[in-house]
Amino acid sequence: MTANLDQIEKTYQQIDSAVALLRSALNSDYLTALTETLSNLLQHQVHVENGAPNAETVADLEAKYAQIEWVSLSAAQRLELSQLLLFRRQQQDHPQANFQATPNAIGLLISLLLVTFMKQDTPALSIVDPTVGSGSLLFTLRQQLRFRVPEVRLVGLDNDDDLLALAAVLSEFLPSDLALMHQDALMPWLLDRAPDVVVADLPVGYYPVDSRAQAYDLHAKSGHSFAHFLLIEQSIKMLAPGGWGIFVVPANLFNSAGALDLLGWLTKHAYLQASLSLANTTFQNQQAEKALIVLQKHGDDAQQAKEVLIAKVPDLNKVTAVQHFSQELQGWARDNL
Repeated sequence: MTANLDQIEKTYQQIDSAVALLRSALNSDYLTALTETLSNLLQHQVHVENGAPNAETVADLEAKYAQIEWVSLSAAQRLELSQLLLFRRQQQDHPQANFQATPNAIGLLISLLLVTFMKQDTPALSIVDPTVGSGSLLFTLRQQLRFRVPEVRLVGLDNDDDLLALAAVLSEFLPSDLALMHQDALMPWLLDRAPDVVVADLPVGYYPVDSRAQAYDLHAKSGHSFAHFLLIEQSIKMLAPGGWGIFVVPANLFNSAGALDLLGWLTKHAYLQASLSLANTTFQNQQAEKALIVLQKHGDDAQQAKEVLIAKVPDLNKVTAVQHFSQELQGWARDNL
């Protein structure tokens, strides 16, 4: 175990050093330099455009790349490495909360919930993240579910070119079969079938395109509409009957402005099966309290749980507490589903 951690740490430091050199040469942010560094490693060559980076920097980068033994890392090690690099990007670029990578712990929690809620003999799952960003949530889910579900199909939507570019290169680096679509998630999803699961760390704030928001039941009566309300509505509409929607939301979602409209809409279209408060330590921005809600679309053999699961999730870094929570979750599922 120690050797594995040492190998991950060594590779992380080597890649971070290469990113820093390329970032300086390109005068770019960390996100751009990270994306290009990983692409260079995959292509086994340094990409040069309009003379940048210059020949001297190219030689320095090639020397650094030659020392990075990333190919020998396992899939799990590469995932852990990618999470370290994404965290480093947040330290360097200081993106606003809606553009930060979803913590690995959230992916672990959602995978635990999916395993608890879905049928035991599920042969395949199609999972869509309409706010995929750099892909961290879907990558974690794929790693956790691959031993439980024979076929997991991943689709990510986003309208941010730069984050999608990073998600694409990470998908190849890990590797993980992830289909990416550059689009506004409040436009029709161009899928060949309705997904079984939608997961999203929902961006919080107002949606700027009022004309598009008007097509949704949950649009604001005046002014801009809440983007997270509209995304919940869109996700439930796009799900297959009986499908699951698992969302990271503000902790005060059901006490905020417009909450009665949201609850009224959900009553007609989905079952609220669980509402879980998340520990403040889960996210980098500890000021914004978060929760995780589990919704099931009406239809198929879906039905309301006998008792909605309302709980506080322990610190996901504390193994014993998480194991105890998992046992409680399984007991609740046994009694209520």
